[in-house]
Formats: sequence, C-alpha cells, structure tokens
Amino acid sequence: MTDNLTPESQEVFEGIIVARANTIEQIAEPFTRGKDTPLVATLTISSFDEEQLANILPSTGASFLMVDFHAEGISIEKLFRIREKVDYPFALIGLVEADSNKESVIENTGLDKIYNIPFTPGIIHTIKREMPEVIKTTQANWGKGAWNVAPDMIRKAAQQAGGAPWERHKIGVWSPKGGVGKTFLATELGVALSGIGGRNCVLVDANMNGGHVKLRLGFDTAGNKRSIVDAANIYKLDGGNGRPEAIKKALAEEMFLKGGGQGNLDLLAGVDSMIESQHDALATEAGYSFAQSMMDHLRRHYEFVIVDLGSSTNVGVHRGVLIKLDTVLIVAEPGLTSINDSRTGANLLEKIGVPRNDIKLVINKWLPDVGLSMKEASATANLTVAGLIPFDATGNVTRAENEGISYVAKHASSSKMPQHTQKTMDGIIDVAARFYPPIGFAWNQRKSEQKKKGLFNRK
Repeated sequence: MTDNLTPESQEVFEGIIVARANTIEQIAEPFTRGKDTPLVATLTISSFDEEQLANILPSTGASFLMVDFHAEGISIEKLFRIREKVDYPFALIGLVEADSNKESVIENTGLDKIYNIPFTPGIIHTIKREMPEVIKTTQANWGKGAWNVAPDMIRKAAQQAGGAPWERHKIGVWSPKGGVGKTFLATELGVALSGIGGRNCVLVDANMNGGHVKLRLGFDTAGNKRSIVDAANIYKLDGGNGRPEAIKKALAEEMFLKGGGQGNLDLLAGVDSMIESQHDALATEAGYSFAQSMMDHLRRHYEFVIVDLGSSTNVGVHRGVLIKLDTVLIVAEPGLTSINDSRTGANLLEKIGVPRNDIKLVINKWLPDVGLSMKEASATANLTVAGLIPFDATGNVTRAENEGISYVAKHASSSKMPQHTQKTMDGIIDVAARFYPPIGFAWNQRKSEQKKKGLFNRK
C-alpha cells in the first residue's frame, strides 16, 4: 500500500479499537474517516466486553480488532474466544507499551500483528503501511491451514492429561519412495499441532524434488519471492557459513506464508521444480550449510518444526535437515514392498548419522484386513510404529487437497463425519499426540461430546 494514493483510489479497511479511555483519542485520531488513511476506526470502546464484541464485529463487518492490552479485562484467551465465536476473517492487532512485562507475554501468542504505544509519527506511518497487507493476508488465508480453538480449553485438556510432558521438537517426514503420503502427513501434523494444540509451529517444504505443501493449503505463490530458494539465496549473499545474522535475515518474518485461523502456523514454501533446487544457494554443500543453519534458527523460534523432505539422502538440503531432526517419521503404505523399502531407507539414514532410535514408522492408508499386523510391519521394517492412518474410502482426503484446505482443519470441527473420515482423523491425531499429548485428550473429549456443543463445534 503506497502512501501517495488519493482517498478515492486507495482501499480502506474499517475496524474497532478497544483501549483505555485516556489513550483512545491519541490512538483513534490518525484513523478518523477523511484523514486520507487506508484504516478507519468505525468504533472506539473503552471497556472490554467479550460477548458485546462477538456480536458487534459481524454486524459492522470490521476488518480488524485493535486492542490495548493494558486495558482492564483483556486477555489472549478472551480474544481467541471472540474469534472462535465470530468465525469470519478479521485481523487481531495488539497494542502494548514498549519494554513492559505484557510485551514479552503476548509477542508469541498468535496475534496477527503487535504495535507499541504510545504512538509516534513513525509507528503511525508503519501501521498505515503494514496493516492493509496484514488484513488482506488474514482474509486470503482464512480456513486454509488452522482454525480457532480456545487456548484455555487446551490447557484444561492438558490438566486432564496429568500435565503430560512435552518438549519442543523438530520432526521430519520422509520416505525412500514417493507417492506414499509424506506431504499429507507433514501438512496435517502442522495443522493439528498448531490448530488443535495451539502451539507455535512452522511447516517447511524442503522437498528438493518439487514441493506441494503450499498447494495443499491453497496458497498461490506464483511470482512471490517467498520460498526456500529465496531464503537460501539471501543466506548465501549475506555470507552464509553459519553466520547468525545471515540466517536471521534469510528467515525474516516476511519470508513465511501464514496459515489462517489463529495465525500460529507459518509456512516456508518449497521449490516449484527440480530446476529451482539446482540454484547455487541450494545445491551441494551450500544447501547443506543453509539447511543446518535453518533448522537451528527455527528450533529457537518455534515450538514445533515440521519438515516435508524429498527421498534422496544425497541432496545437500535433505541431508542437512535430516541430521538436525529429533524424530524422522518414515511414511509407508501397508504393503510388504513399501514396508521393506522403509527398512532399507532407515538403514540409509543411519549411514548419514541419524540414530535408529530417532526413526519411526507411520503406515498411511492402513487397511485392517490386508493380512499384515502392526507387529509384523514393525518387525519387517525393524522400526517402532509411531502410528497407523486408516485409508479414507470417502475420497475426503483428495477432496480437501483439491479445495486447497487442510483435511484436519476441514473436518475437525464437524460434529458428524463419515466413519472412514473419523478413523483417518483419529490416526492423524494419534501421531500428533506423540509429540504433544494434550491433543489426544482434547480430541477424545471432543468425541465424547459430539452430540453437545463440543470443543470444536462451530456456530
């Protein structure tokens, strides 16, 4: 959004501001209608009322809700409950005093944007420049990755789990052969951990054979300089070789696509073709160095890092990622040839330095009566089985893919779904719960209350 647009030509976004009475005038003044601004405050409120805002937002069609976190009664949990109740795309913008204790508390909670108060001319200029794109991104991505689940509900589920332990984790999804469902599992794990678990997650498409994660989540990135090849190129041009400033610049916030809903699922898009993977910044040792630095950087900034990988262990990017992972999930189909390929693949991973105990098997498109038990699959692959994802005979997996919507995000809120879909969903949640146990407890709670207004039922 350029600053020299006339009031007649620029796009205007209207929204609601909730702030302390003594700061409303200072906050709202730059966003008054007729001020030649792309942002207009159609309503300013000095008291926070969750139910009132949930009713007002859809009736006004507000594009953003801007909230002063120093005002009485405001909390992250209440804001996300509002977003869940309203269930239409509006940007959540936080206002917080610089260097206050609240700033550190809310900075990684999944708000769409945070600005400091009191406003200065520089901050106002930044808001006018940035917020239109933040709003449009929220609208474009809504429902394509994650959705809104009240964080306090997840905490309750965690308490029921007896404080089930979990830790930050780097998870790779890999297979020595294509077509077994690697991208499906990586995508749905990211959505489950961020959307149901409420965790801060990044999904990385590091498949140098050509990545498809962005297609599964409905992103059209043609012409956008926002992909792993662009990040690697910035890293290389800035000196690379493990330099913290180089990887920080390469993986700046604008490099990631944002999953809809809570906004706590980021996507680093992959290469469109094998030709792109031959870029100097990704090929051979340059790709290996970038991948290692990328994984270290992401581990510091996200609770879960999920990576979709290509099949070759000789590609620098693949190898650099693989040796930095906490767990490698090898995906196989329930046939003996695919299971045997997994054993061969695990042996290859061991040779490049991945400990056998860090490699687990996930069987996709599982069928209960194919003459292969989970015990036999484990023995054949010489791997622990981390999960079985039953085959969904309804076609809902392909249907979600063709719609550009996550399978989990599309069906988790449904109070009634086909039996096949329910079983497939259960399988995905079981795998996610290995890394964040409260998801399993929350999901079981949802299933037990299907006939009521449950945890994931939409209005």
